[in-house]
Amino acid sequence: MVTVYSVASIKGGVGKTTVAENLGVLLARAGRKVLLVDADLAMGGLTTVLGVGERPVTLHDLLAGRGEPEKAVYEIHGVHLLPSGPTISGFLRADPTKLKEVLDELGKDYDFVLIDTPPGISKYSLMPLKLCDEVLVVVTPDLAATDAAARLEAITELVGAKVRGVIVNRVKEQSFLDKLLKRKSRAREIIQQRLKAQVLGAVPEDPAVVESANLRRPVVLLKPKSAASRGFRALAAALA
Repeated sequence: MVTVYSVASIKGGVGKTTVAENLGVLLARAGRKVLLVDADLAMGGLTTVLGVGERPVTLHDLLAGRGEPEKAVYEIHGVHLLPSGPTISGFLRADPTKLKEVLDELGKDYDFVLIDTPPGISKYSLMPLKLCDEVLVVVTPDLAATDAAARLEAITELVGAKVRGVIVNRVKEQSFLDKLLKRKSRAREIIQQRLKAQVLGAVPEDPAVVESANLRRPVVLLKPKSAASRGFRALAAALA
């Protein structure tokens, strides 16, 4: 049975795409068959960070009723990727309501499907929430991101989705929340108090992540012993 996760956050800049990328690679290296779906149709961040150039068939095409689904999937770093297209015209032609038939066609061949969703609240971000089995909420240890995560929890309830858990990303030794409440290294506990869903784990702030993004290679492959990679491995083990 395939499990479909939407990796989601209302607030941009929390590292949602980095989480999806590295979890997908780790699950694949654990022997699972994984499909990464770049559902950020406007920006295509997952397609970019994985270093995938322009492809003849993309998710844009499938959502516009063009091309064959199996020809839109490309293998990289041991995972399969359904990329977004690079053009604004392709984005404008894409119909997000067709995402269900695309996932129904492709998803049956995989153990896990991880959908990298766009930030914000729109028809483009809500559709993956409606179609997935569970939502992975990504948050950073600051008030704006935590409040946005609480709002996302409420939205998932409204659309009938289930939150698997919360991933706290880019955790510094002392976060803004720690400083605000005059506590040391308590960000994870503070976020757990503010959100309903269980905190699955935390990924430290790590310069290796920036380096990996610039080199277009997942940090778990580029710097497997880095602090961020250790955090991602613990999260992947919780999902596998």
